[in-house]
Order: sequence, then structure tokens, then C-alpha cells
Amino acid sequence: MNRNSILNLTDTELLKLCSVSSYKGSGNGGQHRNKTMTGVRLCIAGIEIKACDDRSAHINKLSALKKLRLKIALQIREKPSAKIPFLFPSANGHISQDNKLYPQFIADILDRITDSKATKATDFLTETAKIWGISKSALNKIITADKRVLQSIKETSKNSLCNTIPQI
Repeated sequence: MNRNSILNLTDTELLKLCSVSSYKGSGNGGQHRNKTMTGVRLCIAGIEIKACDDRSAHINKLSALKKLRLKIALQIREKPSAKIPFLFPSANGHISQDNKLYPQFIADILDRITDSKATKATDFLTETAKIWGISKSALNKIITADKRVLQSIKETSKNSLCNTIPQI
């Protein structure tokens, strides 16, 4: 099963593929959080995510699934297709981190960096923004809005491509 197939799965389908375990959370939250097994640990293909931010095991499971999708998008590279995987969800060049398509969008951006022949970050941004039908500044804002994405792009880039993307 390829990365995009995994990212497109429903929460229930993705949970079936994961190893799921519970643990006692720590920190603020009182007795319920510290004495019950509300923390959730998900593992798939060597990628592990933990979530214990809430007192509810159900909410922690949803949070862990969201984090898992992004981590898969940040870590697993594939050859980008000539066509984008979906139309950009907004006419104004914004995509929320809560949007279900966000991890797949980020994965495609990272795939295109890995595959890019560009020698400067501005060339890469222009090229990728054009493919997605958004402005270069909109793409730059999306990239710099999440420190994990920016860090992954810097690590993924060959030839120090993204050293000129501004720091947050």
C-alpha cells in the first residue's frame, strides 16, 4: 500500500492497520488523566505517535491519527506524479492544518522538492506554486506556518535548496 493510499484512508480503516495501545497519561488533568489509560500510542510501518493531551481516550485517538497522517507525509517520499493528486481546496491560497487533505498536500510538496531540478528555493517555490495553482507567497506561508513542515523541507532538500526560505 502506498503513502497516498494510507493518507486517504478513513480513521477506522487507518486504525485497523495500526498497532494501538493505551497508557496512563501524565501532567495536568487530575485523577481521570493520571489514573486511567487515556493516552494512545499508534504505530504503523515503524512510525510511532503518542497522544495524551486530553482526558478522553477517544479525543486522544483522533489527535494521534491526525499527527500520524502528518508524520507519514513528512517521512515517506514517493515519486511525484505529473498531475497534482487533487485540486487545491481553496481559491485564496490557504489550507488549514485541520483539513484532511493537508498531509497529502505537504507530502506532494516534499516529493517535488526531492525530485526538483531547481537550484534556488525561489525557483522551487515558483515551480511548485504554479503546479498547484497558487501564488508563491501563499505556498511560502503554508510551508512556514508549521515548524515541523519547514524543518522537514530543510532536511529533505538537496543542494541546500531551501536555505533561503524564511525562518518563523
